[in-house]
Amino acid sequence: MHELALAQSVWREVEAQMSRRPADLLIAINLVVGRWSGADPESLEFALSLLAADSQWPDARIHIRTEPLAIKCRACGREFEPQELDLACPGCGASDTEVARGRDMRLESLEVEPESGQEDPS
Repeated sequence: MHELALAQSVWREVEAQMSRRPADLLIAINLVVGRWSGADPESLEFALSLLAADSQWPDARIHIRTEPLAIKCRACGREFEPQELDLACPGCGASDTEVARGRDMRLESLEVEPESGQEDPS
């Protein structure tokens, strides 16, 4: 289950960002997981919730948004979401394409509550 290793990597980044705001409370973790990233969003969410439960932010919510796959045609520049596994450009028919989005996973943002009690998305 490589999602545990991915979750640990994300959690290290969360801890690094929160160490710069030691008085703030972590409310939510917002992740983007690409459709072709190879990560299972449900398993990733479960692993992150386990890490959060054993931390100083046990009530932090985990939000995962799935990013659709976007392919870019090198011939005409058109971006499209492929149907099935057909990666040929629907505009010009070229098969010289590349993945433009949907292959990675990233920490999009953290929602924190400053010491004063007001929410501050960052």
